[in-house]
Amino acid sequence: MSSVPPPPPPSEPARLAALARYRVLGTPPEASFDRITRLAAQVLGVPLAAVNLVGEDHQWTKACLGGDVTATALNESFCVWTVRQEGAVLVVPDARQDPRFRDFPSVQSGQIVAYAGAPLVTPDGHRIGTLCVTAPEPRDFTPTERETLALLAGMVVDELELRLRTEELTRARDHAHTLRDLAELMGEPLSPGEMARRALRLLGGAMRLDWAGLLHLSEQGSEVLSDHASAPADGFGAEVRWRLLGPADGLRPTLLGWERVFLDDAEAVARRCPELLTAGLASAAWLHVQIEDERHMPGGAYVLLLARLGEAAGWSGEERLLLEAAARSVGVALERAEYLQALERAALTDALTGLGNRRALDDALDEADARLAATGEGYVLGVVDLDGMKRVNDERGHASGDDLLREFARGLLTPGLHAYRLGGDEYALLAPVAPGEDPARWAEQLRRQVRGAVARVQAQGYPADASLGVAAVPGDAPGSTGALRRADARMYADKRERGVGRGARPNEGAEHPLAWEA
Repeated sequence: MSSVPPPPPPSEPARLAALARYRVLGTPPEASFDRITRLAAQVLGVPLAAVNLVGEDHQWTKACLGGDVTATALNESFCVWTVRQEGAVLVVPDARQDPRFRDFPSVQSGQIVAYAGAPLVTPDGHRIGTLCVTAPEPRDFTPTERETLALLAGMVVDELELRLRTEELTRARDHAHTLRDLAELMGEPLSPGEMARRALRLLGGAMRLDWAGLLHLSEQGSEVLSDHASAPADGFGAEVRWRLLGPADGLRPTLLGWERVFLDDAEAVARRCPELLTAGLASAAWLHVQIEDERHMPGGAYVLLLARLGEAAGWSGEERLLLEAAARSVGVALERAEYLQALERAALTDALTGLGNRRALDDALDEADARLAATGEGYVLGVVDLDGMKRVNDERGHASGDDLLREFARGLLTPGLHAYRLGGDEYALLAPVAPGEDPARWAEQLRRQVRGAVARVQAQGYPADASLGVAAVPGDAPGSTGALRRADARMYADKRERGVGRGARPNEGAEHPLAWEA
C-alpha cells in the first residue's frame, strides 16, 4: 500500500502558478535537459537520472536517461517528498527499508532501491520539481555527490529560465509584428465589420482566443456585427447572441457597465457575467471601441468581446496592449464609416431645410420602381410649388424667405410620407402604395399635408400658398419619369386654375390637377 505524501504547504497555489508560468508540462523532449540528465548519471554513476516536475496531482517527466516514465501519481512519487520537505537534497539509501517508500511498485519490483533528489528552486523560491537519480541497489550519496546533484538541479532551473525568456522574446516579437499589422490595417479602406474580422483574425494568431466578436449594444437592440471562433466555440457565439436578447439585467448592461475589463479566471467571470459560465467561459475580456462621433449610437456602444473557454488563462500585459490596439483599429474604421455616411447624408440632404434633395428623390424613385417590378408595390408622387416666395424675399428680405422655406418644409413632415426640396420653392412628396391599396387615399393625404403646411406658414404671417400636382404609379404612369411629368403638369394646371403666376406649361394644361384617369 503506497504511503500518503506530506500535505502541500499553504504556498502551494503560488508554487503551482510558478510551475505553470514555465509552460513546460506536456512539451516534447529537449536536448538541453537531456544533456543534464546524462551528465548527472555519468558523474554520479547511476543507471537512471530524470527531471521531474511536480504538479497538483501527479509528477511529469521532462527528461529521463535510463527510463521512459512520463507521469506518476503523487502517492507513488519520491519527488513529491523532495519538493515538500525543508532540506536541500533528499537521499533514500534503501527504499526497501523506508516505510515511506517500501510499498511503491517501483520499489517492490526492484527497479528503484536508492534515490537522491535535488529540488528545482525557481528564482522566487518555489520548488517546482526535482533532478533525481536512482539505482537498483542500496547506496548512500556523499556530501560532494549531493552538492553536485544540487548544482546540476540549478542548471535545470537556468535552462527553464532561458527557455521562458526565449519564449517571452518570441512572443514579444510576434506581438510587435501583430501591432504593426494592426497599425497597417488602420490605413485600409475597410468597413467596420471587415476591419473587425481582420483584426480578430490577427489577434487569434497572436494569442489564445476561442471566440471573439464585435458587438453593437444599444437600447433599441443589440447584435454581434462580426465574430471569429475556433470550431469548438461555435456554440458559445450562439449563446452570446441569445444572451444579448435576454433580460434588462443580463449580459448587455454588464458589458456596457465597464469600458475595459479583463477577467483572468472563472471566479472573476462568475462575479461579472455568471450567465456565460454554463457556456464554458473561463477567461474573458471586453473593450469599448471609442469613436469620435457617437451621435449615431445614443445609449449604446461598440464592444470587442473576447473569450477563452475550458481552461482559464490570464491576460498578459502584451495581450492587453494588442487588444487595445485592435479596439483602436476598429474605432478608426467606425470613424471612417461615420464620416463617409455623413458625406453621403450631406450629398442627399438639402442644407437649408434638412429634407432630402433632388438626388435623394431620384434614388428613392429608382428604389420605388425596383419594388414595383419585384413586388407590385406602387407609389404616389406629389410635386409642390410654394407660391408667394418672391413677395416675401422682396418685402422682408432673403433671410425671411429662408425661414419660410424651412417652416413650410416642417409642415410637410409626417409618418408614411417622404418629403424633398428640389430647389428654390419646389418640393416633392412620395408615399408607397401597397398592392391592392387605393392610391386615392394617399393622394388625399398629400393634399391634406400641403394644406396643413400652408396653414402653418400663414399662421406665422407669411403671405404664401402652394400649388400641388399628384400622379400615381402605375395608375397614371408606368414609372417615375412619366409620373414626374404628369405631376408637374398637374401642379401647373392647379396654379393656373387658381390664377397664380405666369407661364403655365401647355401640355395637359386643361386637366384638373388632382383628377385620376380611368
